[in-house]
Amino acid sequence: MFRLLLLCLTYGFSFGSCATCNVLDYGGKADNRTDVGPAILSAYQNCVMKSPGSTILIPAGNFLLDSNVALGGSGYTLQLEGTITIAFNTKLGGTMLQWSNCNGITLTGTGKILGQGTLWRPNGDLSVYPGRPRLVRFQNCNNCKISGITLVNSPMFHVTIIGNNNEAWNIVVNADIIGETDAFDVSGNDNYVHDVQVTNGDECVTVKTPTKNFRAENIVCYHTAGCNMGSFGNAATNAAVSNVYYRNVTLYNSEAGAQIKTYPNNLGYVTNITYEDFKLYEVDYPMSVNLYWCPHTKCPAATGTLTVTDVTFRNFQGTESGNSRPVVLLDCIPGHECKNIVFDQINVKASNGAATHDTFTNACGTGRPGLPAC
Repeated sequence: MFRLLLLCLTYGFSFGSCATCNVLDYGGKADNRTDVGPAILSAYQNCVMKSPGSTILIPAGNFLLDSNVALGGSGYTLQLEGTITIAFNTKLGGTMLQWSNCNGITLTGTGKILGQGTLWRPNGDLSVYPGRPRLVRFQNCNNCKISGITLVNSPMFHVTIIGNNNEAWNIVVNADIIGETDAFDVSGNDNYVHDVQVTNGDECVTVKTPTKNFRAENIVCYHTAGCNMGSFGNAATNAAVSNVYYRNVTLYNSEAGAQIKTYPNNLGYVTNITYEDFKLYEVDYPMSVNLYWCPHTKCPAATGTLTVTDVTFRNFQGTESGNSRPVVLLDCIPGHECKNIVFDQINVKASNGAATHDTFTNACGTGRPGLPAC
């Protein structure tokens, strides 16, 4: 009761106007067989929309989700205390739980969403069900808060946040060690992700375009592809990313540490980026600015004009994987050199005791031997 009162007061509603919209009262059944999607929608339409500041409650118990839930609105909560299992239904696609054009939504609770991702990737093959669904998406949403929940093995990406002044924290993501399992993909202005733990085989906490004033702090990543920026797509995308700050990030057995990755035909700018206080344990590419990142196809011609400027890597400690990858990789476009790339307090060694090296192409800055001054 106190928790619901606090949520009401947070959004400026009197306690009398807040209601608890329990999905069990709107057709939901905790039998792990009945699709809970219609019950969530009914609770939203018949309770939340009539009682501002209310809470859709998914209580303790096991629920099945076999349909896409599309919500909107403002100033209410979805509280997940039970376990939702995504049905293995190959007709499903899109996002299972999505808010669009919303404001002031809270998604919270101690519950779980189980994606059953392994079933959607038979024998690890990502091509069998290319349209498989994602778990949670906030599309064009502002002032939203996501906390507490655990997301397990989504068929595809786990959390996508597009909008302004949103916050995600105290979330655990656990997935197969395989591609296309991004944990957090974020774009917009003034967003904040902190105190999250991720295990997967792809992006940990990643910035997409456009982004301004993004913060990520107290992040732990296992077996991921790192805390990255990009990619921005294999097209003449006009990227706009500025004022990004990552702090206190720990990565274990990851494909990258802090990485800016684009295709060489991208346009626009990436500027004023800080990566600080990183602890690395066997990471393939600890620090990377790679404008020729083309993992699945041959790189297009270097026709882009993307500029990368004022990037700082500060206090990186730990080990590179020992696979002869460069500790620092700067690979930038001729005529649009990466400028003012700063390295400070860097102590990263190969885990197997081998010699380490850096690779610099069309870049300048300070703090690493052999890096040209600007």
